[in-house]
Amino acid sequence: MHARDSLDPRGSIWHFIAVHLRRYREAHGMSGQALGDLLGCDRSTVSRYESNTLKLKRDHAKIIDREWNTNGMFMDLIGFAERADEGDWLVNLADYEARATRIRMWETSVVPGLLQTRDYANAALTAGTNDDPDADLDRRMRRQASVFDKPRPPRVTAFLNWVVLAQQVGSPEVMRGQFAHLIELSKLPHISIRVVERHAGAHPGLDGSFKLLTVDDRDVAYTEAATRGRFLMDPYDVQEVAVSYDWIGDVAAPVGPSQALLVAELEKYA
Repeated sequence: MHARDSLDPRGSIWHFIAVHLRRYREAHGMSGQALGDLLGCDRSTVSRYESNTLKLKRDHAKIIDREWNTNGMFMDLIGFAERADEGDWLVNLADYEARATRIRMWETSVVPGLLQTRDYANAALTAGTNDDPDADLDRRMRRQASVFDKPRPPRVTAFLNWVVLAQQVGSPEVMRGQFAHLIELSKLPHISIRVVERHAGAHPGLDGSFKLLTVDDRDVAYTEAATRGRFLMDPYDVQEVAVSYDWIGDVAAPVGPSQALLVAELEKYA
């Protein structure tokens, strides 16, 4: 069995790089030798890149991004792999959120972290299995500040499943403060909050929460899971997430009715 056959692109960023290097090479109709000639190395080096027995070098990634017009995708992936230490996705998510000019999000069960009050975030974090909820809370508040506390904050659109409104997190006072915060956020010109109501029926968002972030004029997707999230960098994968997002938008309540739903929920905790 070839080493590349044992690669797990869903479990390792370096494996992801190796798999997609081969995928892009083949899509461009290039042999291993042809790519080696382009990079100024031998064919065996390309083979080792694609089997992850050798990690793709930055200078070679720059050439690939330029020649294949990937808008810096392979350089970004190497940055993820080097900074994340094979899995600390939250560090990279916060970095991308801070740099984003547009953030689109879909949340199935709780208020998105970027829109949480400190009390709501504290209640959510202390209810989990976090080893250090205080540190996680401070990190979440810093993430919010890096996104919103700057001269030109990003355009943010959030689709919230009806479960988000129905699920009580913390005390009634915590929920009252959270709904008041969402209402105020929804009035800002750069933030749109829309609710997918119970009667909306089945749609692709039922598969789980996700984000689309526009960074450096390029979209990346982030899908959430129970233990850690996963970035999608390939344009085809990002496009699939974008289509799901548009589909959810088709069934979400407009901004005005969504604000009315938030006000109604606030009044329940008055």
